[in-house]
Amino acid sequence: MAASSSSDLDSTPLSYFKYDVFLSFRGYTRFGLTDTLYHALVNKRIDTFRDSEELRIGEELEGSLLEAIQRSRMSILILCDEYPTSRWCLDELVKIMECSDNGRKRPVLPIYFNVAKSDVQYQNNEYGKAMAAHEEKGRYNHKLEAWKSALCEVGKIYGQRCDQKTPWGMAIDNIVEEVTKRLPPLPLHIDHPLGLDSELVEAKSLLEIDSHGTCFMLGIHGDGDDISKFVAELYNMIRPHFVTASFLSNIREKTSESGGSLEDLQETLLSEMGEEVKSKIGSTFKGSSEIKRRLGLKRVLLVLDDVDSIQSLKSLAGGIDWFGPGSRIIITTRYEDVLDDYISNNGVEVKKYCITEGSSSTVKKENVVGLEKDFEIVINQLKEDDSPENVVSIVGMGGLGKTTLARKVYNSDEVKKLFPCRAWATVSKEYSAKEVFKSLLKCLKPSQYEDSSSEEELKQKVSKCLKGKKYLVVLDDVWDAKAWRSIKTCLPENNNGGMILVTTRNDQVAYVSESKEPHHNLPFMDKEKSWELFHKEVFCRKSCPPELEPIGRSIAESCKGLPLAIKTTAGLVAKRERSEDAWEEIMDLLPYWSIAEEDSSEVLEILKFSYDDLPNKMKPCFLYLGVFPEDDEIFVRDLIRLWMAEGFIEPIQTGRSKAPPQPEDIGEQYLKELVDRNLVQVAKRRSDGKGVKTCQIHDLFRELCISESNKPDNNNNNAHKLSFPSNLGSYACLVTCNQSCTCSLFLDNDVKSEWLHHIPKDCRVKVLSFADGPTPNDLSGLTDEFFKVLIKSLRFLKTGESFELSKFQNLETCHTEFGEKELSIGGLKQLRHLRSEFGVNFSVDDEGVKVKMQNLQTLSLAYADSQLGSLLNNGCFPNLRKLGLIVHEDHGSAEENLRSLHCLSNLRKLVLMCERFWIPFDRIAFPSNLIQISLSHFKDLNSMHMNTFGQIPRLQILKLKYGSCEEETLNCGTAGSFPRLQVFIMERLGIKCLTSEEGAMPRLRRAVFYNCPELREVTKQMCSLGSNLEFVEHRDVEVDDLVIQFSELLNDL
Repeated sequence: MAASSSSDLDSTPLSYFKYDVFLSFRGYTRFGLTDTLYHALVNKRIDTFRDSEELRIGEELEGSLLEAIQRSRMSILILCDEYPTSRWCLDELVKIMECSDNGRKRPVLPIYFNVAKSDVQYQNNEYGKAMAAHEEKGRYNHKLEAWKSALCEVGKIYGQRCDQKTPWGMAIDNIVEEVTKRLPPLPLHIDHPLGLDSELVEAKSLLEIDSHGTCFMLGIHGDGDDISKFVAELYNMIRPHFVTASFLSNIREKTSESGGSLEDLQETLLSEMGEEVKSKIGSTFKGSSEIKRRLGLKRVLLVLDDVDSIQSLKSLAGGIDWFGPGSRIIITTRYEDVLDDYISNNGVEVKKYCITEGSSSTVKKENVVGLEKDFEIVINQLKEDDSPENVVSIVGMGGLGKTTLARKVYNSDEVKKLFPCRAWATVSKEYSAKEVFKSLLKCLKPSQYEDSSSEEELKQKVSKCLKGKKYLVVLDDVWDAKAWRSIKTCLPENNNGGMILVTTRNDQVAYVSESKEPHHNLPFMDKEKSWELFHKEVFCRKSCPPELEPIGRSIAESCKGLPLAIKTTAGLVAKRERSEDAWEEIMDLLPYWSIAEEDSSEVLEILKFSYDDLPNKMKPCFLYLGVFPEDDEIFVRDLIRLWMAEGFIEPIQTGRSKAPPQPEDIGEQYLKELVDRNLVQVAKRRSDGKGVKTCQIHDLFRELCISESNKPDNNNNNAHKLSFPSNLGSYACLVTCNQSCTCSLFLDNDVKSEWLHHIPKDCRVKVLSFADGPTPNDLSGLTDEFFKVLIKSLRFLKTGESFELSKFQNLETCHTEFGEKELSIGGLKQLRHLRSEFGVNFSVDDEGVKVKMQNLQTLSLAYADSQLGSLLNNGCFPNLRKLGLIVHEDHGSAEENLRSLHCLSNLRKLVLMCERFWIPFDRIAFPSNLIQISLSHFKDLNSMHMNTFGQIPRLQILKLKYGSCEEETLNCGTAGSFPRLQVFIMERLGIKCLTSEEGAMPRLRRAVFYNCPELREVTKQMCSLGSNLEFVEHRDVEVDDLVIQFSELLNDL
């Protein structure tokens, strides 16, 4: 959505600005604070100008130095003790204050570096001495008053202190955070106006600009980017008629989980309206009062762009008495009912105007460029009723955007109205018809998507769900005719208007499926669309510096219209310095990686460019992604543990007293780097909205991983070669490393018993991974000789088999459905992660209690019994970070068995499955370092228990699932409780009311309630979350479906 800023309130065109920040400083700070700050800003992609001595020529500011001040959207002043001794610094200060109107039009941030704010404002101490020295010399007396006035004005601005009491690192972080807040968001650059001149005139007439009567509002509703461009053009048209203005863009996104709060937007509104905000607003109530008090007499223009909740309107627009006579408020929203609710609840007059009616779509959060005509063509083919064919095909090579277009169509409002029944399945090259049917069933009947029925039974269920309905089924990435024929049999004829949308790389699939003709062949992007996509990926909503545009266009053009190549190259460019030299260096290398020819193998060369740019230590981690099936959603925790098992992540030896980071933490950073470089895609995030839960890799990148791994001259990653035996089941991957004589094997559920014969002779096995599901013969048929070797070499094991775990001396990760009934920890000194679907019991003897499992990080699920309590009391798991427990009345007193939890000083995540068993949580001492607690199947939870959880000082995430409460009204804490809680999730609890005292959960930013139909009231703090307060009618799952519930709980760890 479009945006505006205080920087263009003086009618300065956006294209005028060249830099985000101008940095003014005294020379001696250049290689200290200034240099550190400069690089911190650049790393945040904040374009910063830092001058040099060569620019300070002559008697007056001129040339590039003067231009930089004039064309910067914000200025930072490093006010040290020697700053006023330099007439250049003082001249810069005067010009900065002049261009910013003393900080009113453009933000000015003073950094008081070992000086007092009052010394600057009143010219005391060193500042007084400097002014006296200038006056004594007499050379610049004609500037003296201007210098003093500028110092006085800048000294009135609350900035950032940086002195001996504040560590540099903390100071820099605070400054960068402050700059990010003060730097106004840029408006959307409109390359191609919509051409809706008559509609703009009509909307302007509705606003009655010439009337200075009471304030009123105009609500513009519609979908997609068109409404953003429209309101941006309207804003530019009417802005000169108002004293001050603010354009708050992307409100829906900014108040979402990964955005900010309404208080932040209130501060931005005041700041953009020219009102100085000296301290944090603190609450939306206070912010509302401040807006009304400060702006109640001013004629203002306020645009609230992309509003999705009435709470946002109440906090930002209030009533008509918030702003002065003649003010106008323009609200854009995708949901007309938001305007209706606001009118009915507040009694305000809101004129409504619609510029679109379902012509746009809701797509995944990505830059979608150049698909408007393609979208229209596909939609029209789907709407044709007079054609006997019921299949529409999108055809094109990999990376052209077939899936993106299909998703845009699938999620569009127009298609939702046309087809009440919709389903999506990704087929892929190595497809499984059973998995395709499961995916379709997941969309059509969520309660059965994990059905363990046979392939034929699943097919019949899908067919039954679609029969007699007007449906749309999307089959994404169909590779051959065989796949189409095996899936087509579950799709009824289109007697009721049912349609099928197929995406494929092979035009023959479109012919075999008897698709409507002409098949829609997705074209390459033209030069302008390529540049538009490249620009969005590199600069987001900022403008490209004019000097970089020609070479940027050349780089985009060299990708020859392939969106995937454009995005990948843009991801590489975005991480480089924004200078002509750096971009020319990239441009010079691009010819050596030819792309976008007819042969898709040449496309891999541009992808290889990004791969080659990876640090050597990360290359094997990336190539290892080739072992996973195409389009597979990969659990990040498993991926990192596999990297560790293969030896790609080695522990760091620092030689310092502070403990080095764990390999798991290093793996998280590796993954983050791969995501940042657009080599890996985030599929799902964790409940905190930050960490990555599952990821995916594009099939072209997967091809690159396989081809690079299997090159004869591959000297990287110890030559881990990937092969895919076709006679072991639906999917198998063998990874061999000749250098270390090791191998790893990944197998699907329907594995054949001959898998053992594929292990190379004299090769030690590091990884054995059998896909999820009951596989009673995973480890059957092993010879005694092979088993003896296996227990010494195996580091990672994932299986459904029950086995003697304690014999595996070097095992680091074990994921099994059935663990040993009595597990002895004596031989498991290397084990780091133990995950059992249905719990393990520990056996304890005198020798066992003495053993320490120093490396164990994850234990889930284990039975909370006296044996486990004894092990905890004796410090057997000193470094445990994640723990999942089954608490059952058959195992004795829960209070006694959980009493030892406080011994786990490193525990971060705790899952308790309580088996409908009452637990006195208020009498249990929880570890103080816990950041997440997940409780399920508990009985009679009460307010005292909640108060206990509220006293855990570092708790950030609390999940309460499938339990019962003792009280209808649950108190969530007293003032100061839950001091760091950010996420609160409740699922299937029969509770009517949640209350808390003022000051409880002060940092809460997300609350979600799944299937809590009796809940009528939540806390005030939760109510203030706006769109981050969610009430979800979850999937239709029986409460006692333990298989799903166990899996969900384990995924919390």
